Amino acid sequence: MRFFSDGPSIPDLLLERCDAGRVVFLCGAGVSFNSGMPTFLGLTEHVINFFDPPEGSEIMKAFDPWRADATAANVPLDQIFNLLHQEYGRDEVNALVTERLSVPSTAATIGHEHSLVKRISSNQSGLPQIVTTNFDHLFELGDEAGSIPAHIPPAFPDLAFGSPIDGITYLHGRLVAPDATQHPYVLSSADFGRAYLSEAWATKFISGLLERYTVVLVGYQAEDPPVKYLLQGLNHDGQFDRTRLYAFDRGEPEEIEAKWRDRGVTAIAYQDHGHLWQSMEAWADRADDPRAWRSRVVASAQRDPKEISPHERGQVAHVLRSVPGAKAFADAEPSPHPEWVCVLDAFVRNAKKCSGYGEDAEEFDPVQAYGLDDDLGPISDEDFRRGTRNDNLLEWRSGDYNPPDFHRLGGRQLEGHEAMPTRLWHLVRWIGKSFQAPVIAWWAARQLGLHPRLIDHIAWHLDQAKGADRNCRQIWNLILEHHRDPRNRRWNGRWYDLKKRIAEEGWVSSVLRDFHQAAQPCLNIKRPMGLHENKPPTLEWGELRIDEIAQFEIKYFERHNEDLVVPDEALPAVFHLLENQLTTAAGILSDLSVSYFTTPTCYPDRETDGGEHYHDSAEPFLLLIELFDRIVALAPQRAMAHAMLWDEGDEYFFRKLKLYALSKPDLFDANDAAEIISMFDQTAFWDTNVVRELLFALVDRWDEFTDENKEVIAERILAGPDNMGHWSEEEYPSFRDRIAARYGRYLQLNGCKLTDAPATRLAEIIARIPDWNDGWATSTVMMSGSHVGWVGTDEAPDAVIDIPVNEVVARAKEDLKRDFGSFTERRPFTGLVRANPRKALSALAIAGKADDFPQAFWSAIINELPSDIAPRLRRVFLHRLARLPHPIVVELRHTLGRWLEQNLVGMLEFDDVLAWTVFDHVVDGILSGGADAAASGRGEVRMGGEVIERSRRTYGHAINGPLGMCAEALFHAVPGEKQEAGSLVPDHIKARLERLFAAPGEGSDHAVSIATSKLNWLMYIDPDWTQERLIPLLAYDHPASEPAWNGFLHSGRVPWTALAEIIKPLMLDLFPWVEEFSWDRDLSKVAAQWLGFMRVFHPDEPGGLTKAEMRSVLRAMSDDSRNRFTFWLGRVGQGNDDGWIKYVVSLVNEDWPRERQYRTSGSVRAWIGLLDDTGDNFPVVYEAVKKFLVPIETDDHPFYRFTREVNEEEPITTRFPTETLDLIHRVTPNVLSRLPYELPKILALIAETEPSLTSDYRYLRLIDLVERC
Repeated sequence: MRFFSDGPSIPDLLLERCDAGRVVFLCGAGVSFNSGMPTFLGLTEHVINFFDPPEGSEIMKAFDPWRADATAANVPLDQIFNLLHQEYGRDEVNALVTERLSVPSTAATIGHEHSLVKRISSNQSGLPQIVTTNFDHLFELGDEAGSIPAHIPPAFPDLAFGSPIDGITYLHGRLVAPDATQHPYVLSSADFGRAYLSEAWATKFISGLLERYTVVLVGYQAEDPPVKYLLQGLNHDGQFDRTRLYAFDRGEPEEIEAKWRDRGVTAIAYQDHGHLWQSMEAWADRADDPRAWRSRVVASAQRDPKEISPHERGQVAHVLRSVPGAKAFADAEPSPHPEWVCVLDAFVRNAKKCSGYGEDAEEFDPVQAYGLDDDLGPISDEDFRRGTRNDNLLEWRSGDYNPPDFHRLGGRQLEGHEAMPTRLWHLVRWIGKSFQAPVIAWWAARQLGLHPRLIDHIAWHLDQAKGADRNCRQIWNLILEHHRDPRNRRWNGRWYDLKKRIAEEGWVSSVLRDFHQAAQPCLNIKRPMGLHENKPPTLEWGELRIDEIAQFEIKYFERHNEDLVVPDEALPAVFHLLENQLTTAAGILSDLSVSYFTTPTCYPDRETDGGEHYHDSAEPFLLLIELFDRIVALAPQRAMAHAMLWDEGDEYFFRKLKLYALSKPDLFDANDAAEIISMFDQTAFWDTNVVRELLFALVDRWDEFTDENKEVIAERILAGPDNMGHWSEEEYPSFRDRIAARYGRYLQLNGCKLTDAPATRLAEIIARIPDWNDGWATSTVMMSGSHVGWVGTDEAPDAVIDIPVNEVVARAKEDLKRDFGSFTERRPFTGLVRANPRKALSALAIAGKADDFPQAFWSAIINELPSDIAPRLRRVFLHRLARLPHPIVVELRHTLGRWLEQNLVGMLEFDDVLAWTVFDHVVDGILSGGADAAASGRGEVRMGGEVIERSRRTYGHAINGPLGMCAEALFHAVPGEKQEAGSLVPDHIKARLERLFAAPGEGSDHAVSIATSKLNWLMYIDPDWTQERLIPLLAYDHPASEPAWNGFLHSGRVPWTALAEIIKPLMLDLFPWVEEFSWDRDLSKVAAQWLGFMRVFHPDEPGGLTKAEMRSVLRAMSDDSRNRFTFWLGRVGQGNDDGWIKYVVSLVNEDWPRERQYRTSGSVRAWIGLLDDTGDNFPVVYEAVKKFLVPIETDDHPFYRFTREVNEEEPITTRFPTETLDLIHRVTPNVLSRLPYELPKILALIAETEPSLTSDYRYLRLIDLVERC
């Protein structure tokens, strides 16, 4: 946890132990520096300056290097003090030290840092617990002066006999009066030798201290003499419990970690001393009253988490890792912001970026919005597979109570009342309190399952919330129904079990019951699409669309394309069960308010043109029809009884089925059928989804109808449908007559003779319809490969296809408007473009004369114009584009840019002069709009409504920018299906590229990125121009270097040998420069892989790397980049013959830097991940990498592959037990605060595979850890 964004990250465990009074601070000279006290080096220099030893003396030879460079390579300062004691006398030197430390300080604040440490280290009694190697009295200043116990050597507290460590313990002596006769300080190497070696009183004290307390070092560097003696031998075997000893030190985390690890210390890095003491002051405030601090943090959680910084979110997460914190969070009033659920759930906060659709679509990055300051960086799919995770606060974690009554083989607890960890129960309470927030529903809908107790708690709150929004209640009922059904939490292979039972037992009663349960449809939930896939809703219920919460669907019984064989004797029972299945499905669809849902036709072989594509509902529906036909043949009375009960008011299944049944002479008398149909209400009668079944039933039974019934039905048809709501009062009569005419004329065309009055009236209606065509009537029932599914876009051109061309645009604009709550967006103009492109283009031309250029319609004709139109019409279309006003080109810039990218080559083949005219006109128009018009259409990443600063000088923005698309089109236009070496880019294309390179704003960057993404190819076909014009862009001081490198790296293709030779000097300096950019994609891993390729496959060549160059590059990389490079090495090993030995082991042994600072916890995880995939080569690869492994403690599960079969291979542990044991021994600390998940399994496999290893000292150490945790 961090107190400030730029402060050190303090481990939760240390904070918790400090709260419990189990932490002692061990303080060095750095604590006193701001109070005017010298450092050890400064004190040494003061003494030397006073005595002024002669130049060339042993003292000056030892000390002069310190003046030039204060490094650990110099003679240790304690040894220099030993020389001073020998030369000038111990008492005289120490007296001078007393004099220097007794000089009144001129610092502005004295003892401030000491007071902070006292407050933090105070135990339950309020007394500080401090050990210091300083001599000054600064810890004894303050209001409590004289009341704090002080201990000086050798009279230390006897910890072995339970003496407390209260007060200040002066480990190396306490400052005496200047006129004292003795000055007993530990200063020289001889003094240290007595304290830590010969007499060892300091060693014994520190050892006892570490056995009983957690110790924190402040004010030291790893090279300081006190540290060397204090920790000497402590971690001789690398197995000291590093959670018992912490040290604050200035520097980069990986560098600091490496410096302190070998001393058995957990290093806490900070950037500068100001950041440290700022955090220490905040820590002191927390230590003064942990409950009050916790309350303030919980109060901060009332804010939207997107509006606060990662470290502030980290503080809330820290609080929620404890039971008291979770309780305070749940009890808080007002309740914390419900969106905190996205922070607590690691899968939500680490989800991938998402975006909406279309130009200028918003992007949302959950990591930016909800990430914690101590989260790992981007977790790749491969890392995730290996068990790399960020902390998920909504699951059990080490330290949580693990209720034993939850783990019973018998006596199962009542569902919804199971025992659970107390911390999680408090979070359940908070989620329940917050259930009316849409974000909670969004979160619950995306879960693979919810804890039964959480389901029960939300249901209870839902029941109690009498005034809950209707939409809220409806959505939650659906979500809870989904989560209560166990079929939604597993793969549904129940069909195979049922099939086996049917084969063995037949359709007995218990099998029928099993079939009834299995065949019931269930409610399935999928994540929203687009922006809301990973961005929670922010609107209130009344303003939300259901698809912003989730996609709700029905999941039907899956038979995996196998037939269901039903014997005649079981037919009635099975049919009844399948009928119930569709009844349930219809109820779910009604709950979902699905307004557009089409089932298959009951007449698949009648008047069809093309195949059908159906939703999952097709299978049970068609099966029911099949079984119904069999019942009609076997038991028509039973079939009629079923059909009579089918509700024509059900728009999803049974309306269609009832009409199908009414067409069957064996079930219904024709006139009974006619009367039933006549009683259908208007909605059912004119339902276009059942038009085939209605008209086919009427045609099939017409001759059997009485004249009276014929006239009733004909009059019903000719009266037409009611106003559908989206028709205006003026246009309704026209639409009504068209539909009535289609139905009536279809009956006539199929031999149904109307009585005189209806026939005359139908003729009059048809006469009023311009350009009537009987094909309209036959097409009413024609099935043409319709796609059935959930509602989306309706592009049917019916509304505009028959009206005058000068009315098309105005009418299409009206239909383009969509009610907020509607599931269907009508785009009749798009349909017109496909059905009658000439009319669509003419309509736009007419509108254009009135200076009306509707963007949506021009986009439609640009994107949807059929490819098979006549050449003359195509030429007209291109001329229209070439004459579009520049402001309209600016509006359509993204559409036109994408269209050019996809169609310029085809245009050039059609008419190259006209094609270049169109291209130049589009570019002219975009450039006329200035920098804004050239900007990428890629949306901004937003958090809490504010834009997150990300570089826009990237390839990702270029491919979404209009000029980037134009540049891509130019490269597509380079002639030749496959360009030969030196074939050159034509000058007219280069000239146009140069114009794009000079574009204003982002446009230039986009063109550069597109060009450099093709650098390999361009170097091949036009090397001179590439070297002269493009490669200079890669120079780090060039203004375009960022987009140039981004485009080049984004290509992902390793530099061609000739290119690599030229740019090698730049490649060698690519790190750490490439890691400094806030790009939307981390391309540093690509850079690392390229450099690795140049070393592995082209060693010591002009275009490759030498051993020294590779090692230098690896040193320059960040820890993350090196670790990703390690992953790439694994791919090299797997993807090449003898790759592990020939390439990987060779590079690791010869090139990998040996400095300890590169052996980090992250690197250990990376090496283990590499070992995962070594197969038979595991022993030899492990021998190479083991020298780089150090003990780590992690929440990850990096040993997943060591205990499980993958790709039919035995677990690594089973194949190589000896090497696995050594690996686990090397990376497992001597003391664990939490047990690694896979460790017990690995040890069990080792014992099973190689029993002799159970007596190995490494196995015994590890099994002891398991048994003690």
